[in-house]
Formats: sequence, C-alpha cells, structure tokens
Amino acid sequence: MENLGPFAVSIIGSISTVSILGLIGYISRNWIIERLKASIKHEYDLKMLEVESQREVRLKGEVVAELLAEWIKKNGKLDYHQLNRLSFQAYLWLPKELAEDLSNSLAHQKGSKDVRSLLKEIRTYLQGEDDGLASKHVIVFDEPDVHSSTFSSSQVASEARVKPKPRK
Repeated sequence: MENLGPFAVSIIGSISTVSILGLIGYISRNWIIERLKASIKHEYDLKMLEVESQREVRLKGEVVAELLAEWIKKNGKLDYHQLNRLSFQAYLWLPKELAEDLSNSLAHQKGSKDVRSLLKEIRTYLQGEDDGLASKHVIVFDEPDVHSSTFSSSQVASEARVKPKPRK
C-alpha cells in the first residue's frame, strides 16, 4: 500500500495528460473544420458575386441591344412605349458620357456615333476592359423595304447606318 500513492499519482497524471491532449485534439479538429467551412463559404460567396455580376452585365447589355434593335427598325410600326422604357432603363445605369452618346445618337444629332460604335463602347464599359473587338465586327441586318418589289430578303450591312427619325 505504500507504493499505491506514487502509482495513483502517476495514473492520475496520465489520465489528466490524456484528457488534456484529447481536449486539445478536439478543439483543434473543430477549429480546422470551422476554418474549412469558412473558406468554402468564402469561395462560394465569391463565385456567387461573380455569377451575379455576369448576370447583371448580361441584363444591361440586353437592354441596350433591345433598345438599338427597336430604334433601327425600318418597317412596321415602332413601339414608342418600348423605346421609351428601354431608353429610360439604359439612362439609369449608363455613365454620363455613354448616356450622352446614346442620347445624341437616338436624337440623330450631327456627328453622333453610329450603332456599332455605341455597342462597342458599352461593351467595353460592361466588361471593364477593351478586349480588342472592333465595332466593324458588329453585324447589322438591314431590313428589306416592304414597298420595294425588287428585293424581298434582308441584307447584312457592312457598316452601321444612321436611320431616319421615326415618323409619328
């Protein structure tokens, strides 16, 4: 029994050492798991921001494309409500210089930019950089004249043309 005292002390010391190491292991494991979860969440959030940004760029581009396509419509009745709605939407987010360029073109101001140049500049703005794609690469389909009996299919215009003001 005399030797029981040191033996008990060593057992208690071993148990407390194992308990402390177990506790440290448990805390470390949980800390690593939480760090991994936070890292994965951060990466997921960044990817979601990128997807949302791309979606926003696409939607803004669609507004401008739809506005310009409606505006250059030659035949048929122009939908002025649609033109106004799209124009107003574009002016809400376009920077001042691009909004002015678009306004000048839509109003047929002398020296205003053509459809292709506008699209090129807005594309550069939306993408945040100039990717080198030239405005001449934008294809503009020229609608056939309904009143002309000589030609009944549309043509692809090699250069954008300023369309006349819509008649009221």
